[in-house]
Amino acid sequence: MTGFLLKKFFYDMWDNFFLIVALNFAFLLFLALAFYLISLSEIAGIIFFFLTLYWLFVYICAVTSVIKEVSDYRRPSIVDFFKNFKTAFLPAVVLFTVSIFVFFVIRITVPVYIQMGNLAGLGAAFFSCWICLFIVASMQFYPAVYYRLGMHPLKSIKKCAIIFFDNTLFSLFTLFFNCIITLLILPFPGLPLLFSDEALRLRLFKYDWLDNYRAQQQTESHKPASRRIKIPWNELLEEEKENTGSRSLKSFIFPWK
Repeated sequence: MTGFLLKKFFYDMWDNFFLIVALNFAFLLFLALAFYLISLSEIAGIIFFFLTLYWLFVYICAVTSVIKEVSDYRRPSIVDFFKNFKTAFLPAVVLFTVSIFVFFVIRITVPVYIQMGNLAGLGAAFFSCWICLFIVASMQFYPAVYYRLGMHPLKSIKKCAIIFFDNTLFSLFTLFFNCIITLLILPFPGLPLLFSDEALRLRLFKYDWLDNYRAQQQTESHKPASRRIKIPWNELLEEEKENTGSRSLKSFIFPWK
């Protein structure tokens, strides 16, 4: 499943290259304007910082609403981004609040625990770091969950936590891959958001299949199966593989041939 996810991500990125570049370029312009406004006044710097952080999350959520269409084999345009921009204000509040909490824990709480200089303090600092890792690894799916599943913001948070605990290694791999492409290709949101949405989209096939499987088991035996269930990924992703197809290196470089 992971191999196909990487393949689909690369194909969709290439097919929508100019859209992703446009979204990233707009993000860069917005970021430059935000830092310019922050530098205008030292007194208002903190206010500008928090307003900028919130607007960055609004932008990220608006990009996710467009990226979702890419994952679904559609061809959105930059116009769709502006049409969906107003839907991003509410989910951005959640991301803003969570980011402030993580920043507070890492920047203030953890150093205080470390300065205690005892085993209890180190243990509390270690535990706090793991809590932050869990939050970040879970909330990386939040914009995709909000737009793909259409859930209430608080229910989306709960769903993100469930996805993490049920797919811990997969969630950590997604976070690691997003960090790598962010560090290698500059901190633009397009590619990490695309990968997170596609990771979520493919993972959701597992839950649809489990619902049908358990319903069938209950019908046949009148009780749910207790053994560990092996997910038939090859079967579940068969249609996805057909839609994605396969290409040669030449077709990527010279798509008109």
